[in-house]
Amino acid sequence: MLKQKLIKKRKEKALSQGDIAFKLGIEQSQYSRRENGKIFIPTKEWIALAKILNTTVGEIYEPQDGVFIINNENNKVSEKSINVDSQIEYILEMKNQLIEVKKKYIEKLEEENNRLRKKIKHLEYKAD
Repeated sequence: MLKQKLIKKRKEKALSQGDIAFKLGIEQSQYSRRENGKIFIPTKEWIALAKILNTTVGEIYEPQDGVFIINNENNKVSEKSINVDSQIEYILEMKNQLIEVKKKYIEKLEEENNRLRKKIKHLEYKAD
C-alpha cells in the first residue's frame, strides 16, 4: 500500500528519496520500496522518519495492511484510526520497565554468586 502521507511530507520538506535513504543508511531503491508499500516499515524506522521529517509518527504513519473501516451512518470509508505516537510511547515505556526488571534480576544473581563464592571458600578452608 502506497504510503501517501509519508510521500506528501517528504515532498513538503523538499527532500528526495535519496536524501531520506541516506539519512536512514539504506539505498534509495530500498527506501522507494518502503514508500510503495512493498517492504514493511518497522516501528524504529517510523520514529527515525518522523525525526528526519521533523514531524510526529502519527502525521506520516499508514498501516501496512491498509485496514479500512466503513462508517455505517453514511457509508464513508475511512482509515482505521490509531494513535501511533501513544502506542510507540507505551511500547518504549514497557521496554524500559523490562530493562529495569532485568537489571534488578542481574543484581540478585550477582549477590547470590558472591554468597556462593564465599560459601565455597569457607568449605575449601574447612577441607584443608
